[in-house]
Amino acid sequence: MANDWPLVGREQELAFARRALADPEVCGLLLTGRAGAGKTRLAKTLLAELAGDGARTHWVRAMSSASTIPFGAFAHLLPGSADGSGDRAHRLNQVAGHLTRGAEGRRLILCVDDAHLLDDLSATLVHQLAATASAFVLVIAPHGVSVPDPVFAMWKDRVAERLDVGELTRPQTTELITAALGGRLDDGAEHRLWGLTLGNPLFLRELIQGGLDSGSLSAEDGVWRWSGALMATPRLVELIETRTDRVDADERRLLELLAFGEPLGSEPLVRLGAGRVLASMEQAGLVVSERTGRRLNVRLAHPLYADVIRRRTSPLRQRDTYRILAQTLDLTGARRAEDKPRLVRWRLAAGLQTDPQLVRAAAETLLRKDFPQAEQLAAEAVRMGGGFGAKFLLAQVRVAGGRHADADSLLAELAGETVSDAQHARVAATRARNLAFGLDRFEEAAGVLDTAETAVSGASAADELATARAALRAAAGASREALDLLGPVLDRNRRGDALRLAALVVAAGALASTGRTEACLGVVDEGLEIASRISDAFAPGARVRLEHARIVALCRAGRLEEAEDRAGDDYRDAVRDRWGPAVAGAAASLGTVALAYGNVRGAIRWLREALAADAHDQPHEFRPAVAAALVRATAMSGRVAEPLGDWDGAWVAAARGELSRALQLGASAASAASEDGRLAIAAEIRHDLVRFGGSPGAIPSAGGMAELYAAHASAVSDGAALDAVASSFADAGARLLAAEASAEAARVYRVEGKNGSAAMSAQRARAWLASCEDAATPALSSLETPLDLTVRELEIARLVATGLTSRAVADRLVVSVRTVDNVLHGVYAKLGISGRRELASVVGPLVSGSSPGDGP
Repeated sequence: MANDWPLVGREQELAFARRALADPEVCGLLLTGRAGAGKTRLAKTLLAELAGDGARTHWVRAMSSASTIPFGAFAHLLPGSADGSGDRAHRLNQVAGHLTRGAEGRRLILCVDDAHLLDDLSATLVHQLAATASAFVLVIAPHGVSVPDPVFAMWKDRVAERLDVGELTRPQTTELITAALGGRLDDGAEHRLWGLTLGNPLFLRELIQGGLDSGSLSAEDGVWRWSGALMATPRLVELIETRTDRVDADERRLLELLAFGEPLGSEPLVRLGAGRVLASMEQAGLVVSERTGRRLNVRLAHPLYADVIRRRTSPLRQRDTYRILAQTLDLTGARRAEDKPRLVRWRLAAGLQTDPQLVRAAAETLLRKDFPQAEQLAAEAVRMGGGFGAKFLLAQVRVAGGRHADADSLLAELAGETVSDAQHARVAATRARNLAFGLDRFEEAAGVLDTAETAVSGASAADELATARAALRAAAGASREALDLLGPVLDRNRRGDALRLAALVVAAGALASTGRTEACLGVVDEGLEIASRISDAFAPGARVRLEHARIVALCRAGRLEEAEDRAGDDYRDAVRDRWGPAVAGAAASLGTVALAYGNVRGAIRWLREALAADAHDQPHEFRPAVAAALVRATAMSGRVAEPLGDWDGAWVAAARGELSRALQLGASAASAASEDGRLAIAAEIRHDLVRFGGSPGAIPSAGGMAELYAAHASAVSDGAALDAVASSFADAGARLLAAEASAEAARVYRVEGKNGSAAMSAQRARAWLASCEDAATPALSSLETPLDLTVRELEIARLVATGLTSRAVADRLVVSVRTVDNVLHGVYAKLGISGRRELASVVGPLVSGSSPGDGP
């Protein structure tokens, strides 16, 4: 990385400084702000501009080691005769005269860094140069320190303006990161960096440099990602230590209490004897106070201070600090909900006796807020002998946190410790879901359920296992069978408990695939209400799956703007909570929305992020569907990837120019979806057959977008009808589908000789296509190659144009060589060309990612 980062987000500050420099009544500018905010960088930028305009510039940096030496800060600018002899006025005039004469008639600009460390004579010189308009003085001083009186007088007497340089805003911080790295940083890492730096450019630079040096920060698929912890560089630690080490014993204790317990109320701190130092520490910029409701909280001025202080505190001192925190909270009373888990954590860290049931309860409380802490407390409850409940909670937390292999080991152990049918069924159901969705071991999962079904009795236990069975069947695409299994379970279990929530989660996904949008949304709402009030560890993961089902249903209903708003909210919440599975689910939702809009580049970005989200040993349960959607999105951009099934295989074949193969695979996938009751998916696949230029057969009636798909299928040879369908797609937000329908309309009009209408439809297609980044689907090909060729003719012509022989084309399309040659002769006649060599320039190349080497 370059030594000098780009200057970002300082347009207003630069404009203010330039106005001050241009004002004849102003002879100075005081730059103040927190350490690392960028005061020095801003001043250097201004000095470089002024030097470029012909000014004589000098940089002076004051230091504590020279603060007792007259003109110590200016020693490098003074002649040998300025040795401090003579009276004060004489020496001041001598030095001032030397500096002004050295400017040789040019404007003199003097910049003084760390002005609070100036000796008296240097401070008086700075004031004199500005007051007499002999020089324009830029003075830099950190926030919260006292500057020498002559420097303060410059601002008080209005000789100089004051400019407070604050930290960057979050958008400015993101802009700076992107400019420095030369690419986008993934949102999770950006959120973590913002939380640690709060827009401090110096802290940001040091953390990023540390990530680059350690290899934790690296680029993947054009996006910078961070793996592992964010580690401060030794330089950053040293910079922070210079701020936090200059304190007395009482101040040190306050910093430690806040580092391990922030935020803390001011009243408990006063009881602990910190009242004497609170005000002075806040003035020094080490702590800040903030009112939350009726409570006045105190925290460290910067998150990184806590990290450095904790690392420098010995284990014995840490334990003592936690003891003080726990005892203080015990005395004041843990009245608020967030106080109880904090008290448990502090008591455990202090080595104080704690009830394992309280530890387990604290872990359950933290499930919605802090998964790592919840897992730590659940593990501690197990270690303390919390029994079956603690072990099962730990297993659930590990499942929800993506640690599937560890969870399976614990669940297998628990299976031998159950003492009731209810416990046995719940362990078996949880293990089966974890095996299937976390470890991709579906057969083993089904075997666990088979064994459990023979070992338990009672309706409740049977319903638990039936719900897990339905989840496995839904994942296999058997939506109708899954809903049939869930019907009796939901009828028997009306109480809003964990079992009903689990059944609703499976039902939501199955209903979304059938196109029953309103039923799906009703199930989602009920499930989210249950998840919001129960403490079961299944609830957080259930919320992720319910929200994703809602987004899928909204997209299939054509309610894309609503889907986009909800998916965006989910993603921001997930990034804030730093929970890998939730980030993966929300990114998958955003990818689903982007693909529905037709923003192919955006879809690829979000789907890749969903697959790359940190979910420990295995990815989230959306992986198969997300991976398949990524293959389709990639194919829509004209590139190919390894297909996972017939539907995405059809898109890969289309991207390779094998439209006949694409139609075969698509028809097979659509038939399978219809047989399993996934009517909304079947409708979408059959519409893809239209997009490939084929006949879709009967498009299932699944409401929403399916109605537009059917309208498109019936309009394929009618230009006016295609234009109407295009407008309907655009009204729904499906801009790529609108562009494709308009492109088809233009082709139909050209065949009919209606060139004006053709031009109008092509113009509309291109306008919609402008927001569909990287889209290169087969239906768009007529915009670039407006030819009157059939699907088969265009398919063979483009394959031959890549250099394939007739035999190779015949093998790829499973036809005879004679058929290929006959089609080619017809193509030559239609295009008015003589042979193969002219094909590429007329029909255009195959999309990127395909080549002659892709075939046999």
